Amino acid sequence: MEYKDIVRSALDNKPLIPYEKFNFLINPLTEQIPATTAELLQAATAWLVDVGDFQKATKIAGEEDKGAILVASTALETGLPFGMARWYPSGLKGQIGVNFEMEYASGQLFLNGVDAGDAVILVDDMISSGGTMLALIEAVTLAGADIVDIVCVAEKVDYQGVDRIKRETGYTVKTLVQISVAGERSKVIQTS
Repeated sequence: MEYKDIVRSALDNKPLIPYEKFNFLINPLTEQIPATTAELLQAATAWLVDVGDFQKATKIAGEEDKGAILVASTALETGLPFGMARWYPSGLKGQIGVNFEMEYASGQLFLNGVDAGDAVILVDDMISSGGTMLALIEAVTLAGADIVDIVCVAEKVDYQGVDRIKRETGYTVKTLVQISVAGERSKVIQTS
């Protein structure tokens, strides 16, 4: 099975659980239900590397909640170092803190490992409302780094997070799989 089919299959026709005004997508890639296979992680990584502009980057960055496994696997595949935004402060010098609000949480993200002058590609698992990515863009910018590309495995199109990011920052998010979460089960409506 081709890597695009593996990723698509992991996200299509999956259960949705209502959470406040959003639908939470239960799947093996981001929720480990069922467990994430090495094949799925390799497939998602290969696709991210194919779509992302990694030759222009000197560093990868992402956030630790669900995107961390993809940031790490992409770093291994490309040989690039990575920085990470965490949900808790370390108090170390140089850490950048920014506020964030997404569909199921809010608080602060604390970025480590991104420095002034870095050419950064942002990697994440899924864009819903866009709140986490907006905070990550702000943190990387405050660090003095340049964002050369943003790639994300999936986009919940019903919540228009990709459009919000473009409108508020001017950055285009490349997503591999566009998903509707408007019913009881997910529906992949397009792939890149």
